[in-house]
Amino acid sequence: MISRVSNPVPDYRSITASLAGTFVLRVASAVMGSMIQLYFGYIDRSVYPLSATMRGLALAVFFIPELIGAPVLGAWSDRYGRKFFIWFSSLTGGIAVQIAALTTNFGALIVTRLLTGLSTASAFPATLGLLSAETSSDESLRGRAMGLFQLATIGGTVVGILIGGRMWDVFHAHAFTLNHAIYLVSLAIFFFGIRERTRKDAKKHERTALDDGARALRQSLDRYRDVFLAPVVLRFAPAWLTINVILGIWLNQIIGQLIAPRHRFPDQLLFGILGESASAGTLIALAMLALATIFVGGVIGWSWVLGKMRRTTVMLIGAGGMFALCAMLFALNHRATLADPAIPFLVAGALSALFLVSGLMPASLTYLADVTEARANDRGAIMGMYTIFFGAGQFVGTLLGGPFADWAAIDGILFITVLLGIFIALTLWRLHRAELRAILTKDRESDK
Repeated sequence: MISRVSNPVPDYRSITASLAGTFVLRVASAVMGSMIQLYFGYIDRSVYPLSATMRGLALAVFFIPELIGAPVLGAWSDRYGRKFFIWFSSLTGGIAVQIAALTTNFGALIVTRLLTGLSTASAFPATLGLLSAETSSDESLRGRAMGLFQLATIGGTVVGILIGGRMWDVFHAHAFTLNHAIYLVSLAIFFFGIRERTRKDAKKHERTALDDGARALRQSLDRYRDVFLAPVVLRFAPAWLTINVILGIWLNQIIGQLIAPRHRFPDQLLFGILGESASAGTLIALAMLALATIFVGGVIGWSWVLGKMRRTTVMLIGAGGMFALCAMLFALNHRATLADPAIPFLVAGALSALFLVSGLMPASLTYLADVTEARANDRGAIMGMYTIFFGAGQFVGTLLGGPFADWAAIDGILFITVLLGIFIALTLWRLHRAELRAILTKDRESDK
């Protein structure tokens, strides 16, 4: 049994190793995330039929260990040592990709998804805990370290997406073995670079520490339950959860539609458009990068506007953009050929609508921050709901999108998106009206 000691002098070697290892780990994870969907497409075309529902199930199980395991593994890392849980994340991820390299068995591939989810659940809380401990005596260093952690996470993900598609195009299933080597690099950085300063506790304190840990976990769960049931959170929770459900549908189902055998839905232009392409992985990676750039640009732009507009107004504009985006994509999906002269205008309209949709994210996060003003003692727990809703929405959306994709391919995905969008719009409209009533009431009271 070991416990943390105070770190008055930061260990720059451990900080550097944790950041560098995180970057490499995120590259490996993003490569796996990119290739597994392309692998499912290959299996569907060449090995055995693999429906969108089955793919959704395999992709969704990733979020189970992430949602359940992160708080538990984070608590364990505080008590048993963070270094182990950090390098354990590289080990489990490496095992996952090696299994994928050796088999097309659907059950085994589900195991790989569980292992990659466990990798993420083990890495993030332990790494953030280590960075927090090592920078406890230097607030300026802490700010830089946390900023670099975000940069390593985002940068590694972008690099992984870009090279993952190319690796698949060149090496196919053998690319999983190459990705195993990337995981081993992150393992080496973590194992040899991190020096965790700990001390042994006396045995007589061991049971007390375990009891304290169990009590702390129960208290945390009780607190999250109380926060979730708070009226101010419940009013917004359905909309935020549904937004993330839609995000899960698109992130985890659309690639399978683009690379599917075209003969299944020949009347849809976008369905299977890359099914016969030898460069499908590279093209998808470049398209994702371009769309992500537009989306991030929209997030930054809307972030500047949020100080001048009501959060619910921006979210309603984003919901309207969602309907416009679906309309543009539906029209695009039912063009006769790629040579149709209307296609450039439809693509431009879809990208403009995506810019509007991007306002949903910063407005939602800012709204949650506003909610904390009513429960100042629960700020951390309320903001933690952001991550919980994100993971839960991804899980539900990935499962929900599969049957609709099997039913009507891309049209089915657009249909369920519109249905969920209507629910979001109605929920946000109720919030918007409640805010306006609160403002009018406050103005009347101030006049008196």
